[in-house]
Amino acid sequence: MKRILYVFSAIISVMLILSACSSNLSEETIYGSIAGSVSDKTTGEPVSTVNVTLTPGGSSTVTGSDGSFSFTNLAPGEYAIIVNKENYSSYSQQINVRPGESTALHILIDRLPSSLIADLDLLDFGENLLTLSFKIVNTGYTDIVYNVETGDCKWLSVDPTEGSLKYGKTATLVVTINRAILPEGENEANIVVRSTSGDGNYEIKVLAVNNSNASVNTLDVSDAGSNVATLNGEIINPGSPSYTERGFIYNTQASLSIDNCIMKLSTPVNKEKNFSCKIDGLTPNKTYYAKTYLVQNGKIIYGNTVSFTTTQEQTSISTSAVTQISASTATFNGSILKTGMPSYTERGFVYSKEDSPTISDKRIKVSGTGTGNYSAQITDLEYPTTYYVRAYAIQGGNAVYGNTVSFTTMMSTTAVTTSAVTQISSTYATFNGSVTDVGMPPYSERGFCYSTSLNPTINTNKLPVSGSGAGNYSAQVSNLIYPQTYYVCAYALQDGRPIYGNVVSFTTEFRYASVNTSAATNITDNSAQLNASITDVGSPSYTQRGFCYSSSSTYPTVYNDKVSMYSSLPGNYKETITNLREGTTYYVRAFVEQDNEYVYGNTISFTTNSLPSVNTNNISGLKKVDPFGGGFYYQWSATFNGYVQDVGNPPYSSRGFVYGNTINPEASTGTVVNVNGNGKGSFSATINNLSDMKIYHVRAFVKVGKKYYYGHDVEFSTF
Repeated sequence: MKRILYVFSAIISVMLILSACSSNLSEETIYGSIAGSVSDKTTGEPVSTVNVTLTPGGSSTVTGSDGSFSFTNLAPGEYAIIVNKENYSSYSQQINVRPGESTALHILIDRLPSSLIADLDLLDFGENLLTLSFKIVNTGYTDIVYNVETGDCKWLSVDPTEGSLKYGKTATLVVTINRAILPEGENEANIVVRSTSGDGNYEIKVLAVNNSNASVNTLDVSDAGSNVATLNGEIINPGSPSYTERGFIYNTQASLSIDNCIMKLSTPVNKEKNFSCKIDGLTPNKTYYAKTYLVQNGKIIYGNTVSFTTTQEQTSISTSAVTQISASTATFNGSILKTGMPSYTERGFVYSKEDSPTISDKRIKVSGTGTGNYSAQITDLEYPTTYYVRAYAIQGGNAVYGNTVSFTTMMSTTAVTTSAVTQISSTYATFNGSVTDVGMPPYSERGFCYSTSLNPTINTNKLPVSGSGAGNYSAQVSNLIYPQTYYVCAYALQDGRPIYGNVVSFTTEFRYASVNTSAATNITDNSAQLNASITDVGSPSYTQRGFCYSSSSTYPTVYNDKVSMYSSLPGNYKETITNLREGTTYYVRAFVEQDNEYVYGNTISFTTNSLPSVNTNNISGLKKVDPFGGGFYYQWSATFNGYVQDVGNPPYSSRGFVYGNTINPEASTGTVVNVNGNGKGSFSATINNLSDMKIYHVRAFVKVGKKYYYGHDVEFSTF
């Protein structure tokens, strides 16, 4: 309607201008004029106080309440009209003014999009503050829906975490930190207030400090040799501010300090809590004392003192018999009897075709340290050949050898047997075989061959099976014909030649699947886990399994409610159903689909839980107490009241109240007060030592297992 009235007004204005021009013919022939209006492009409504400028000439005016403007007595020619308004996009247009004519304009301008800003970009909690706040503002003209993100920061919370902000309005967000879980030292986090409609985001940095003293522990010395040792330390607490230097001091005297030591050894400062330093030039068979130190804020902090004694001992090593000998491979075995002092730095085996091999011959390094057995498998050996082997270790740059053992590569024939066929169905079966001797060289392929005639070979139906070594192996074959007798033979390929086991036979058959329905578990008010087991997949195997259930029929079928999945495996299976009715008894049967026929299990029943219900009643007995007199310090006392309307099924296990200084307190964030009792009815708890000049929020609760059910929020104040 406003838009229609504006157009009508503009027409009348133009007519008046034309009438005025007709009254003065001489002026009409010399000058022209412009009569126009400005409206919002989105709403169509007139826009007032818009700055309108005309160039050349620099004439300017401001639109009235109906959005209209005009320029008169304009020399004929081309002009640029420029429109500007706060929160709107700028607009310009070329216009031609003719003598004796009034040019009419109707200009539409775009409002700038909404944006989200905040009054702060940093919240510094320092060492003591727990709560700060900031404000967000919608500077646009449309509503903004926003949410607050804090990442994975657990010591930081924001209230509220989401909301809607009308255009031009302001909202306050309260930020709270939990100093009980605030990591030591300087902490930093970010809060992002994000518009869900893409109208702007704002990020606020949060700083908080948790100071502590540094501490360090001196660990046992390791790798102590005749003249070397490794000192070890562990940072117990890096402190806040963090320590700036760490290291070790040592001496031959038990009394140790930086001013009384052989040497101070600083180590790099990094994020690793364990640090070490290797020292040399020590005297053999000498007792030393060492301890760690830290420097924090210019103060020296010491760890405990440990002692160690240098020794002198040669590495001792032995060579054991070679095992797993084949045509081209063998396993070498050795043992470090003593690591020696200093400890060996490398171990392994040397071997050759000549007696007493050394590290100048073929050498195999084996990773590891300390005493004990070690082994290595060698490949690409020649056949038939005798080899000589010795275990070795490198100690102080010199080789230490064990005794020499010898072995000869050999060859034997692979042996394979065929076992009875299992899991026989109408279309598939499982073949079973065993390699009783891998042979030397070992077989390169194993598997089964089968046919409908006696004595199958790899030239008929061949089924290779991956794997190597001795032992049992199996393979399932499908697409068999029913009914039909088949003959099966295990085989192995050694050096390109097939070696066959004995022949066994079987006949395909048909067998019904068997399914059993187990008791339902994890029952809630609207869901339950259904359980069943397939004791026989049938032959042919079933193709689909599931559950059918009903609250009215004691023998539900697939034409009632059902859940199903495609499978053909034996064993247990389960499925969770949802959208159930509270406190309702359901009947369940497991089923399988086999060869387009449904096979059902036994019927079981279960009843969904009913939820408890609790109300928070008004606070009573609120009073102010001056425990010390003098009127300088006050405490408050109040009685919280609740009412259990429904105990639920299963019934609640505990009840009480939770309260705090934020709305809708929860057990995880507020103060919990448990109240003894059970069943329906009223319950209360009197709380003392409430702080003066505070706003509190309280909710009654009942607890079922680990889950809390709350009443509504009740607010009261202590001022």
